[in-house]
Formats: sequence, C-alpha cells, structure tokens
Amino acid sequence: MPGDLMARARQQAERSSPPVRAAARMRIARVQSAADPGQARITFEMALDEIPSLPIRDRHLFFEQAQQVAAAFAPDFLREIPSLRRFPNGFHSGTLINIMLQNGHIDGAFDYAIRCDIPFSFPFGYAVSLMHKLDDERRLTVLRRAMDAWRAPQDDEAMRPHRSPQEDGRARLIRSLHLQLDFTRLFQCQWKILPPDEALAVVREIVRIAVEQPDLGTSARYGEDIRITSSREHVLFEVLHILRHLDVPLAESLIANHEQLAAAARRYPNGSESIHQELEERREQLAASGATCGGGFVMAGNPRDFAYQRALQQSSRGGDFGPSIDHALERYLEDTAPESPNEVPRPFWPSTCAFRTILYSAGKRIGAEAEILLDRIPEDDLRLFAQIELAAALAGLPELPQTWSTWRRPPPMQGTPMRAPDGSPVRCPKCRWVPVEEAHWSCTCGHVWNTFQTRGICPACQYQWEATMCYGCHELSRHAAWYSVE
Repeated sequence: MPGDLMARARQQAERSSPPVRAAARMRIARVQSAADPGQARITFEMALDEIPSLPIRDRHLFFEQAQQVAAAFAPDFLREIPSLRRFPNGFHSGTLINIMLQNGHIDGAFDYAIRCDIPFSFPFGYAVSLMHKLDDERRLTVLRRAMDAWRAPQDDEAMRPHRSPQEDGRARLIRSLHLQLDFTRLFQCQWKILPPDEALAVVREIVRIAVEQPDLGTSARYGEDIRITSSREHVLFEVLHILRHLDVPLAESLIANHEQLAAAARRYPNGSESIHQELEERREQLAASGATCGGGFVMAGNPRDFAYQRALQQSSRGGDFGPSIDHALERYLEDTAPESPNEVPRPFWPSTCAFRTILYSAGKRIGAEAEILLDRIPEDDLRLFAQIELAAALAGLPELPQTWSTWRRPPPMQGTPMRAPDGSPVRCPKCRWVPVEEAHWSCTCGHVWNTFQTRGICPACQYQWEATMCYGCHELSRHAAWYSVE
C-alpha cells in the first residue's frame, strides 16, 4: 500500500510547480528511506538542487524544511544545507536534535550538538535527552560543550559579530538571563558526571554571574506555596542542591542574604532534590492506594487553533477524522480567500499542514482505510502532501514537525510619497509602486524602520540589505534599483 501511494505521489510531484515539486521531493525522500536509502538520497539531492532557483523570499522556508527532513533520515546532509538565519537559536537546533533522536540517529545528534558553535544556538533544552542515550565519555563531551556555549556570550568582544546594538541594556540582560537559566537546568541534573573540583568551579561561576548581574523580575513557582519573583534568587535556588553537596558555607551565606531563597530553602531544604523526593513519595502513595492519574492533554499555540487540536485528539482516539477535516477545510478557505489570499508557497499553508497531520494521524489510527480521506482535500497539491504523510505513517516513520506560514498583501498605504535622502523619487523597479514615509520594513534582528531612509542599512545592527520586498507586487528587487526608476 505505501508503495502504491508513493508511486502516484512521485508522478504527481513531477507534474507540479517548482515550489511544490521541491517540497514534495523532500518528503518523498524521507518515506523512500524506509525501504531504499540510496534512492532516497538521490531524490533529496534533486530537491536541494531546485531550491536555489526559487524566489529569494521563500528559500528560508524550504531550507529549514530540508534541514528537518535531513535530520530524519540522513543527518550528514545537514552540513550541505545553508541556513539563512542571521541569528540562529537553540530552539531550532533542539528541534533538529529531537528529530534525530526520534529517528534513531544518536551519532548524528551527538555530532550536531558538539558542532553548535554559534552563540545562543546550543540546544540546552534537548541536550539532556541526548545525553541519556550516550555513554559516559560522550555525555561528558556534550556537557563540556554546553559549558563552552554558556560561557561564550560573556566575552563581549567575541560576541560583537553576533550581537545587535538593539540588544544593549535590558534586552541583552534578558537574553543573558535566559541563557543562564537554560544552562543551569542542564547542569543541575548532569553535574555529577564532572569531577568534583570541576563541578564546584562551575556552580560557583553560576552563583557569581547571578549575583553580579542586575536582578530582573520573574515568576517561578515551586509547589503550591513557594513563589520566587527575583531572577537572581531563582537561579540560586536552581543550584541549591549542588551547593549543599559541594559548598555548604556558600549555600548558607546565600540563604542568609536572600529572603526568597531562604523561604524556598525552608520548604525544600535541598532544593530540587527535595522537590523530586516529595513527588516520588506522592507517586508511591498513589500507587499503593490503587489510584491512577487521569487522562488529558495539553494544548499550546494560538487559542483559535484549540478547536482543531481538540477535534484531532478526539479523531485519533475514536477513528472518525471527519470533524478534523472540516477544521482543515476552514483553514483552506482562509488560505484561498479571494480578497486576501495567503501568498506563501502552498507547501507551508496552514491548511496544507493540517491535512498532512490529519492523514498521518489517520494512517496511524485506521491504517490503509485512511486513503478515502484524501477525496475530501480540494486541491491536487494539498492532496499530494497529505498522501505522502499517509505513506509515512503506513511505513511506520515518526511524524515530522509542521512548518506553516502566512503572508497576505497589505491594503494600499496612505501617506507622503517616499523620496531618497538626495530628493530623488523611489519606485519599485517591477511594478512602479511608490512607498510612503509611513511604510516600514523589518530586519532579521527585529528592528523596524523605513528602509529607504537609510538606503537599506538597518540602524540597529548595521546590516546592509541588498534586496527589498515591494508591498505592491510582493517581489524582491535590488535595493539600489529602487532609486533609478524614472
């Protein structure tokens, strides 16, 4: 059955537009890898070869999807796939490591983690899951790599190429605090694999940074009765159990000088160790009494998506996927609304992603019978992607995360026509749209400004934009060309 689905999917992909064909080939390669890894690599390379010919504005979506697919079946490809992120982050790296772990690529995940050498890109949140699958020597290697990643941003000179002036002040402090907490949560459960002297040096360094940095507000709860609103005392409590083992005098000194830490220590004398001990005792008591935990699930994201998430959860339990399809069709109507259509490539429409997820879940729940659901998908392109995901489910492959996006053309702008600093007119070279002074563009560093006031140089990070997207035709043109249109 998966073979028949894939044969039809390959035929349709070859007849599709370049964006659809590139995205479909990636997903097809991943399904092929279950039976024919050699052919899968050929198909994937064909997809990679097609991405550079796609519009510049869309390439980052395709490259990120390519990274996720490569992580699933051939992690060595990750070195060949460019990243268009100017500011990589740990969430993106962690997502790739999680995919590798789900697909059994332990060595690939290890290699990827220790090669994360860009500041703030280390996947602290997923490193623990990786370390649980490694031998002692490689666990220690990952922990020390995490220590290097944590220390790197403390070197202002080394961080200069990766930091925007916009991060000065509070924004930089918040980012530094998040990094401190990310590392501390990893270290607090892995510190015992270090030699005691090295572990002691690290925990003292954590304390020093926490005490020296300005104290920012936070809201951390432990149990039902302890709340910490100081970012500094939050970090100190996270390492209290380590200090109890390695440096009791320092622990007592910190408790004596920090009111919220003292209150938390009275309730949980050994910090997180006391919390975990209480939870374990409660679990044992419930088990002894014959009680069981109730079922349930957590929903995250946009609240307007909760109805769809609930429908999909119920469909996966009961086997009736009709209500889930109904929700996906509503998204399809939004993506294709004549007055304001979604103009990102079809592979990344919210409705495309919804149909993919539904068909994958249906394949897992009801098997080959799920193919009948494809008849309810209104477009060939969307049906193609759902068909590939159904084949992935029938082949026993883990589900890949979905990457969806939306962009709708804004209404005509009202305001003063824009002119260059020398007074010359500014027009789009392709459609002759004239930007107004009130128009704004955004840089990848997060700054928003009128790009023509600075000839494409971001005032925040000083990045020189070589191309600018037009609000009128949604096309990219060389920035310099906007000033020479008569």
